[in-house]
Amino acid sequence: MVFISFNPAMLAAVQAGRKTVTRRRLAGNIPLQQQPGRYRYRELSEAGAMFEDVATRALLDPVPCPFGQPGDLLQVKETPALHLQIVSIRAERVQALTDADALAEGIECRKQQGLTHWGGVEPSPTVAGGFRWYNSPRAAFRGLLAGIYPTAWARNEWVWVVSFSPQPTHQVSGTE
Repeated sequence: MVFISFNPAMLAAVQAGRKTVTRRRLAGNIPLQQQPGRYRYRELSEAGAMFEDVATRALLDPVPCPFGQPGDLLQVKETPALHLQIVSIRAERVQALTDADALAEGIECRKQQGLTHWGGVEPSPTVAGGFRWYNSPRAAFRGLLAGIYPTAWARNEWVWVVSFSPQPTHQVSGTE
């Protein structure tokens, strides 16, 4: 079983059922991340993600997925009793994210004084215990991502998109 880690706000979103997907950057030292626009994602095979060099049309060696395959379980490091079953995995460039995708990442909606803001996942640098809020779910995710992978959005890097569903764990007791 593979361990996966979440910051406190993202863990709360998983536990509340708001977060059903996570985006994690592919390793930064591979050619894909050096020139992200040069490559196209083809498919996920058992060996990993398959990419094509757009200029030469050559296929790259598969990039192994560190999270496993659909059907596998991930164990949440901060809450060992929480397991997430992988529903699907793909690779995409981070700017392909839509507002709906950002909401599946756990971005919250807040309405105040007739205005709608999205966020609730990125700590505020000015309000102790507070969060930053943005004008769109996509902008809120971009802000969150900048705190984790500072160059990923600007470079439009490749990320793993791991969709999951929480799985209850069953504890064995001697009184059954």
